[in-house]
Amino acid sequence: MSVRVMIAWLMCLLMIACEEAIDLPLASQELTTLVVEGILTNEKINHRIKLSHPYGIQNGNAVPASGAVVNIMDGTDSISLTEFPSGSGEYYTPQVRAVFGKTYTLLIQYQGKEYLAQDSSVPVEPLQPLDYRKVEDFYTLNLFEAGQNASFISHDISWKNTTFCSSGVVCEGKVVFYDLKTIDVNEIYKPGKEEFRFPLNSIVVRKKYSVSPAYKAFLRSVLSETEWRGGIFDVQRGNATTNLNEGAIGFFAVSTVLSDSTLIVDLP
Repeated sequence: MSVRVMIAWLMCLLMIACEEAIDLPLASQELTTLVVEGILTNEKINHRIKLSHPYGIQNGNAVPASGAVVNIMDGTDSISLTEFPSGSGEYYTPQVRAVFGKTYTLLIQYQGKEYLAQDSSVPVEPLQPLDYRKVEDFYTLNLFEAGQNASFISHDISWKNTTFCSSGVVCEGKVVFYDLKTIDVNEIYKPGKEEFRFPLNSIVVRKKYSVSPAYKAFLRSVLSETEWRGGIFDVQRGNATTNLNEGAIGFFAVSTVLSDSTLIVDLP
């Protein structure tokens, strides 16, 4: 039996399979694990490191990890981060930029423990011209793989200053495209997503982020638990990889970023 026939046979079985809903009580518990989210780039901005704890209950809110001492070191200098606003668990650097070729170390001191993470940036390949198409009276992005290296591109789309924006309506959105250069069956057969549509004269601001090997492994494991889950070839659930020690989860990344902006004009 060929591979194609086996896949078709499995899909048929899944389509006719029955599911029975079982409601079980979900036990909540207080979790003290530290969750770290942060990325340092070559942009001269106030970079953010967010510290929190996992949700205690399903669909709950993250509890901020406030009162930590957070520093970033590059082997020569040390940068102290400031929590702002107080109690938020969000810590900001002064306006600095990451330098290619340096390894950066994140040091967190929190509740009597020290947490360490390291990463360094890799080069980012040039952005290709923004590709989009018209769908009825709106537009949508054409997202495709490009280049040789792993990356992801964030698209911030706004039509606030157009005649299509009405008072009290959200006139912006974000689309993130991951191009990790991996061959994952669960990515190939991931569930479909509805196209994000926007009107004429919208502005699309793109940021392309380079991805180090360790950051790539982290993103791949996160996508396997989120956007790629729900297809016919799901992987067994598990925690995402991390570059933090002492039992913390999340990731501290260093990335090279390129950005541009495009005005959406009528296509010929």
